[in-house]
Amino acid sequence: MSGTEPVGLLQVDIVYERPSANRVVCHARCVSVGRSIFPGDSVLPADSPVDAGAPPARVVQMHRPPFGEFSELSPAWHAVVDLEGADLSWVQPDANLRVVPPTTGTEQGQAD
Repeated sequence: MSGTEPVGLLQVDIVYERPSANRVVCHARCVSVGRSIFPGDSVLPADSPVDAGAPPARVVQMHRPPFGEFSELSPAWHAVVDLEGADLSWVQPDANLRVVPPTTGTEQGQAD
């Protein structure tokens, strides 16, 4: 299912905190055309090669007061987004992030 699915895009507005090198809490806007963002989606820098191998991050949670936690972030909506992965130093304000569905069978069983 590669090539035919629309690519999701997140634009980071603010980085709130970095509780560890492997976790970032930021405020981001979904700037995708035709694709929502979901927990468990993989996140890469927008300028990284498509075949870069294992994605360096994944969407853990999306939430915004007073709405609470989102199971889907639709285009034009913004929220607090929790990301986790290896070195997330590339997640900075004004960064554009490419979001793709997780690889089949690896992360789907981890979502509650």
